[in-house]
Amino acid sequence: MGAGKSTLGKALSEATGWPYFDNDGEMTRRYGLSQEELASLPVPELHALESRYLLDVTSQTGPLISGAAASVVDYEENREILKGVSTIYLCIPLSSVISRAGTHGVGRQALSENAEQVLTERYIRRDPLYREVSIAALELGDNPAEDAARLIALVSSL
Repeated sequence: MGAGKSTLGKALSEATGWPYFDNDGEMTRRYGLSQEELASLPVPELHALESRYLLDVTSQTGPLISGAAASVVDYEENREILKGVSTIYLCIPLSSVISRAGTHGVGRQALSENAEQVLTERYIRRDPLYREVSIAALELGDNPAEDAARLIALVSSL
């Protein structure tokens, strides 16, 4: 959350010519829910929909670029899906997650109270899982243009 999946996904799409599918935008289009409806779903329902989207998008013929909701790594079946595609973990420090995440919008339903505590728990639990399923972890900085150039170079080297 807050790593820059949309910004970097669009930059990589422009550099490669591969289509980019934004997680939240695609879920609204595919499943007929507005951003507000997605943001108001109970967390278990949102996670189920995010898992469904992961399966749907990875079933398409590629190459393509798509961001994945952080929650998908919580489920073993999704980790197997992520291992079967070229997953790149866009990693930012926990302090950046906390400062960038906000408390409103899709995926932030559980952050209205104790956001820092929830984000810290999730980060500690999910970081090793994402490292396990990814072909590479890209440590991001504070400069999106530099991060995009490093991501494009990484993908070009694969």
